Amino acid sequence: MSSPRFCTTAAITLVLAMTPVLLPISTCVASERGQEPNSVTHFPSALWQDVKALPTTENAWWLIGGAAASFAVGEFEDPEGVARFLNQPVIDEVADSGNIWGDVRLQAPLVLAVWGLGGLKGSEEMTDLGFDLSRSLLLTYGVVSAMKVTFNRTRPNGENYSFPSGHTATAFSTAGVVSRRYGGWAGGVVIGLGVVAGLGRLEDRKHYASDVIAGATIGWIIGRNAGRPVHTAGVSWHLVPNGQGLAVAGRF
Repeated sequence: MSSPRFCTTAAITLVLAMTPVLLPISTCVASERGQEPNSVTHFPSALWQDVKALPTTENAWWLIGGAAASFAVGEFEDPEGVARFLNQPVIDEVADSGNIWGDVRLQAPLVLAVWGLGGLKGSEEMTDLGFDLSRSLLLTYGVVSAMKVTFNRTRPNGENYSFPSGHTATAFSTAGVVSRRYGGWAGGVVIGLGVVAGLGRLEDRKHYASDVIAGATIGWIIGRNAGRPVHTAGVSWHLVPNGQGLAVAGRF
């Protein structure tokens, strides 16, 4: 059973780990990605644009909701009981498939393949999708890894690095991108796969439910941010050099 102190600290840190989302820079931040081709050389600058685009009201609400849910579940979670419930015929097999889908060793080659095939086939749509998925996965993996090392929470099975769930974060990173870009049935399918990934981690006693919710929140926010439209409505402000110092520039 998780201690109340850990659950409180975990919920607070989930918010602090993504504090840029809560900064009131703008209600809707415009992206600069439309000025750059989706190539490897432009990947770092596009990734930085993703970080700068995180501060939105929508992302803040997702973060607050996820942190609150993680804290609430952490107060009464029962990993052994959940694992017993999920360890049943059919449910067990479905959950096991989630462990495969959420594994970064599958997701990384997959998103790179989409990106690369898009370039080879001359498909701008596929290239854009792979570019978004790749940035989302890298940023999600970085945030989750930092939090795992910071907490080093013991897993229900006795291993280390439980909080948050990396598999769930990875799966919801993909779900965030696809649902933001396409919505509809495509978004529903990948969200379902994200849920299955979370169930797989619970069934194998790799994570507490609060770990899974935290991972899903992180991946979802970063994924939807990476899959945002090239240009979004609203106003954004940033500093630019003007030869004699810095000037404030805005996009309307």
